[in-house]
Amino acid sequence: MTAPARPAPPLRVRDLGRLAYPPALAEQRAAHAAVVAGGEGAVLLLVEHDPVVTLGRRGLRDGVRAPERLRSLGIPIVESERGGDVTYHGPGQLVAYPVLRLSDFRLDVRAYVSALEGAALRLLASYGLEGRRDPEMHGVFTAGGKIASVGVHVSRGVTRHGIAVNVDPSAEHWACIDPCGQAAVRAASLRAELAAPDAATVAACAMPVVKRRFIAAFAAEFGLAPPALG
Repeated sequence: MTAPARPAPPLRVRDLGRLAYPPALAEQRAAHAAVVAGGEGAVLLLVEHDPVVTLGRRGLRDGVRAPERLRSLGIPIVESERGGDVTYHGPGQLVAYPVLRLSDFRLDVRAYVSALEGAALRLLASYGLEGRRDPEMHGVFTAGGKIASVGVHVSRGVTRHGIAVNVDPSAEHWACIDPCGQAAVRAASLRAELAAPDAATVAACAMPVVKRRFIAAFAAEFGLAPPALG
């Protein structure tokens, strides 16, 4: 994506740390209201969720492979207003919720989704990894499987929800669902793709490092000056 034809609004980054899904949704809605009202330019919320399975507007519980196992682990299944199918969120996964006015970036929904994928591809490239899009489904893929999931919601021209990148999440939790509702899709992770079990790789996959790299990738993709992590 190239820079917008006119100066884009300033981007404020908020790190929510680790947070359950409902309060993170409340944070999104508050940021959305502020952007709609004109009191905020654009906001990027970063979070690691407590374990949760969410169903997008197209999501079916058929994509939940092991509901009894989820119950035994105390992992709830939550219906979401975002697009897409079934996915998992949890510790070791970076979830980014950009709240921005599409018209400020000369984007429609399709182009916006592509830009989110582009940010994830830039993130992977910063680690020397090659990712790809799939013409059949949204998200970003590596040789190991699906490493980033995208699901968005747009109301009054302003976005909510966004993209989740697997850094080093629980493989046991992911095994309880079919990513995208498709049994043939496997979940990949940044940690597994880097492979080498040395101290440098572990340090590179630390969440604060991944967050900084993602912010830079997001800013580059959307034609923004890299903001500081607040």
